[in-house]
Amino acid sequence: MPKTKRKPQERKNVLSVSALLVVCGIVLFKSFIWDEYIVNSTARAALEGREGEVGVGYAISKKQELAIKPFKDGFKIYAVSKGFFGWTVTDEEFVGNKENEFYEIGELDLQFNSSEKLYLNFILDQDEYFDKIKAYSPGGVEIGFNRSVGNDVFFYYHYSDKPLGDVMYEGIRSNGSVEKLK
Repeated sequence: MPKTKRKPQERKNVLSVSALLVVCGIVLFKSFIWDEYIVNSTARAALEGREGEVGVGYAISKKQELAIKPFKDGFKIYAVSKGFFGWTVTDEEFVGNKENEFYEIGELDLQFNSSEKLYLNFILDQDEYFDKIKAYSPGGVEIGFNRSVGNDVFFYYHYSDKPLGDVMYEGIRSNGSVEKLK
């Protein structure tokens, strides 16, 4: 039986239907297989199974998130980045109790994908000694601190894309008395 030639309009229709089927196949594969079984589709999914209890997360940008989770007399801090294969943990730190100290003051730099960093200034209040923490830049501008609560530990922190430098800290007790920390 001889082959019959298709008309140009029929060829266009076949190509259009084929292209539509390929696009639908790609969308379905990405939605139901790639995002569900191959990659972490959210920052929270990337943190599943990581050490620490349920904590807080902060979206730094569309492709970066900071997560702080209470963990055994301290906190686990995670930098989570979005890449081609989904969300992954790109850096993690632990801040925890130290013997014979009421509080610890420190600064961490967390690495995201590429060369981007996030600077985290913190005070770990190990004996729930302070009710509030205030910090002041060298110019006298007050710096706001967030607080997370763990197992008998308060974690006060501030994050930014630049290091804070020489900062003065004050701890305020529940009775209103102020103690200069640094």
